[in-house]
Amino acid sequence: MSEKIGNSTNYRNVHYEADAEYTIHIAKTLLKLIGIWPRRDTFLDNVKMYIQTTIVFSLMCFLLVPHVIYTYFDCENLTKYMKVIAAQIFSLLAVIKFWTVIFNRKEIRFCLDQIEIQYRDVKCEEDRLVMTNCAKIGRFFTMMYLSLSYTGALPYHIILPLISERIVKADNTTQIPLPYLSDYIFFTVENSPIYEITFVLQIFISSIILSTNCGIYSLIASITMHCCGLFEVTSRRIETLHKWNKCDLHDRVVDIVQYHLEAIGYSALIGKSLSIVFLSEMVGCTIIICFLEFGVIMEWEDHKTLSTLTYFVLMTSIFVNVFIISFIGDRLKQESERIGETSYFLPWYDFPVDVAKNINTIMLRTRLPSCLSGANILEISLQAFCDVCKTSAAYFNFLRAMTV
Repeated sequence: MSEKIGNSTNYRNVHYEADAEYTIHIAKTLLKLIGIWPRRDTFLDNVKMYIQTTIVFSLMCFLLVPHVIYTYFDCENLTKYMKVIAAQIFSLLAVIKFWTVIFNRKEIRFCLDQIEIQYRDVKCEEDRLVMTNCAKIGRFFTMMYLSLSYTGALPYHIILPLISERIVKADNTTQIPLPYLSDYIFFTVENSPIYEITFVLQIFISSIILSTNCGIYSLIASITMHCCGLFEVTSRRIETLHKWNKCDLHDRVVDIVQYHLEAIGYSALIGKSLSIVFLSEMVGCTIIICFLEFGVIMEWEDHKTLSTLTYFVLMTSIFVNVFIISFIGDRLKQESERIGETSYFLPWYDFPVDVAKNINTIMLRTRLPSCLSGANILEISLQAFCDVCKTSAAYFNFLRAMTV
């Protein structure tokens, strides 16, 4: 509700809890399932986290380690080795993200808490709408990534083993290959019912890995687009400065500077806590795209339509994956730069001297825009997306030359 008093408006967002929940709902749902959603720092919550993360990480190792052992020591077909290595890197990226979120859970928890506080403290309905619109964009990216990921992953883990060449056992019977061909050193998988249990367990664990990747992507999209909303609100407040009388200008500018600094600090905390994720994702996805391109060509040449389509959907989902994170990083940088442009086009030369100096300070600060980076090695932007596409194509040509 709002109440006008003179030239100011006292506004109270009574829906701030629902707004914050709307922003983080998908990430919260996915990450709670695997136990890495940043909880409150209490004894009971920490015990729950340690138990869940131990179980989930053990399951990931149960899938990944035997798969790597088989690939590097037992796999005789180089072409098959190149096609399955993409799945290994995808799983390894999930492990990296898994532990990054755990190690930086306090910083991420702070970012999540700030979302609710910032929704609660908005000054007007227009500011709230700006922030909820950014949240909608983050949810849209999340849903697009989820739909593509599960559309490609489910056929890869369920349909492809059913149509693959059967494995001939020692007693001349045949068997459907596991979704992840693995060498379990301590027991024999081929015997029933161990084989059936392992088959179902691999699909279950791969779903956990997929949920880890999707959940952390949703988290990144949610908090980064929220940060974009903070910069947009700052720009909107600057645009309305000329509507205020000279008596209120100084207080309004102080409020804008404080809000701008809050947005800058929020984006810096995102970059610091998730920089390893950004770096590993850009490098890992470059390699994954390269091997998936190789898989598409190999399956196409073998006239395997369904396999070709599966690899193509997986490749498309990884491209979309990289594009989303690059677009979000680029959007964050643009919104932080736009504050300087908005400030410049104000009639600041008609403002009192102290106010004009403060506005000039804002313009100078935006010359160093906020951006996301991968461990300060590469900047997350649309240019980085183009670099990933070009680099993966170059690696793909190298692989083709090796296998010809």
